Amino acid sequence: MPYAIRSYRTGDAAALAAVEARAAQLFAAHGHASIAATPAMEPAAFDRLARANRTFVVEHRSKGPVGFAIAGPVGAFLHLKELSVDPAHGRRGLGAALLAAAIAESRALRFAGVSLSTFRDVPFNAPFYARHGFVELTVEQAPDALKQRFHAEIPLGIDAETRVLMLRRNRQTPASKPKSS
Repeated sequence: MPYAIRSYRTGDAAALAAVEARAAQLFAAHGHASIAATPAMEPAAFDRLARANRTFVVEHRSKGPVGFAIAGPVGAFLHLKELSVDPAHGRRGLGAALLAAAIAESRALRFAGVSLSTFRDVPFNAPFYARHGFVELTVEQAPDALKQRFHAEIPLGIDAETRVLMLRRNRQTPASKPKSS
């Protein structure tokens, strides 16, 4: 297989900022032209964001970085802040592989699970995550940290009703359950 998942490297910033911009173009066909029109993040800003979080990169053997997932702690959850795959490499399971890496990381770090906020009706958003075990959590039921993060992630000019907060809880194993006294 010509793809591999690895950790982020500072030299990835420019390529991944460009991947993010190309992936954003897909939103235009789903009623979100403003997201598609957003300029690419400056590589230095992307690097700061990536280094401040857990960042996974999907790399093509000859084409370099073609996707990424950025996640960081929000309360008891590892929160998926962004997952983007270059559309030229889409529909090959790369998004699912990045998602699996984030889920595995949340288990390894003993988080309660993975959280995210996304568009409710965009096919490569909420329906994609639902196929991978994520379920909707109403904002009203969410812990305060997730409520705050949900509201902070609503893009400018976008109706909050088009967005959804989703969770995928990690199963507790006997070794990870809190011990009773």
